Amino acid sequence: MQDTIRRNGSWLRAAGIVVAAVAVSAGTTLPAAADTDSWSYLTKMQAHEMWKIADGSGVTVAVIDSGVKDGSGWKIDSVLPGVSYIEPPFERPDYVYPPHDDFVGHGTTMTAAIVGDGSSGGPKGLAPGAKVLPIRTSVGTPMAFAVASEAAKGIRYAADNGAKIINLSLGWTPDWPMDKVKPAVEYAQSKGLLIFAAMGNEGEGKNWTNAIAGLPGVIGVGAVDPTGKAMPFSSHGPDTDLTSVGSKVEIRCAENKGWCTGNGGTSFATSLASASAALVWSAHPDWTANQVARVLIQTAGAPTDGSKRSDWVGYGVARPRKVLLDHEGDPGAPDVDPLAAPAAPKTPAPGTDPTAAAAAPRAEAADAESGLSWQWPALGAVAAVGLGLAATVIVKRRRS
Repeated sequence: MQDTIRRNGSWLRAAGIVVAAVAVSAGTTLPAAADTDSWSYLTKMQAHEMWKIADGSGVTVAVIDSGVKDGSGWKIDSVLPGVSYIEPPFERPDYVYPPHDDFVGHGTTMTAAIVGDGSSGGPKGLAPGAKVLPIRTSVGTPMAFAVASEAAKGIRYAADNGAKIINLSLGWTPDWPMDKVKPAVEYAQSKGLLIFAAMGNEGEGKNWTNAIAGLPGVIGVGAVDPTGKAMPFSSHGPDTDLTSVGSKVEIRCAENKGWCTGNGGTSFATSLASASAALVWSAHPDWTANQVARVLIQTAGAPTDGSKRSDWVGYGVARPRKVLLDHEGDPGAPDVDPLAAPAAPKTPAPGTDPTAAAAAPRAEAADAESGLSWQWPALGAVAAVGLGLAATVIVKRRRS
């Protein structure tokens, strides 16, 4: 047991080095209680009014991430037992990493964003009546090279164990294979699940984007600030479908101790998008994944420049209250992917460098009402949280 503890401790120390580096570069992070505006996105979304109609009850969201830490800000029955796919250490082949534990706090943050009860300084979840099915992977550890195969197992597990939505606030590095993930995604979709994937937090550099978001039917999620402007770090491109708030939100502090206010990145934004879908599906349990996705896209706060979508904000900010309170959106055909219609090809402007994302102007989405931690973008750079380039890129066709 001592060997296992030492090994786990080394994992935590490795993650802590990254967190410290980000804290220096991104500024000081304050305790969540010190920022009274950090839940403002719930007010803008009219969450309390929506909860009178639907609160996510009857919908299970699988959070494939770094696990969850018990007692971190939700009702005990909001989080299901779940499963862990982290391999045991060589010296302890019988050791089991429980799903209700979390080395880095990333999965804990995503869970609270969906079903949190606002206790312990954490966020109030957008879909507090939903259930979270935690599926623990090696995210945030030096073993993160195994996340691809672990996530593929997790996607299949979610499909076979009652989930309706899969939240993938994960990223991809260039050497991670998609050969297991793509069939797993297709399997889950064949069983009627709706999948959300974070675009990644590399928008200011090489703009690596998450290849999972490029798979047909998967909803790619970017991050905006509370005013609707795309966050500069948000990875972006033709696979961006929706956005949600990713800044000034509650995230787990360094070493997963308590709650702090900071940038949740595309990871947090993805959890809000998943929770938005849970609210809609809770109100319309007879709808299919395609229909839920379609009304979220139709009712999103569109780009302010008048276009239907942009590579920065997709079709806009997710606004479930337009569906629940204003009764907008046409669910349409139950078996047709709303993103599958052909779209006109995009040609870069003459003389533009498509990799120079940092210099490109950022788009804004109208009515930004849905608004990685300061630690997630850099932690992901080393430990596979919130990145985005894959060896295999599959371009999904989008409607015009």
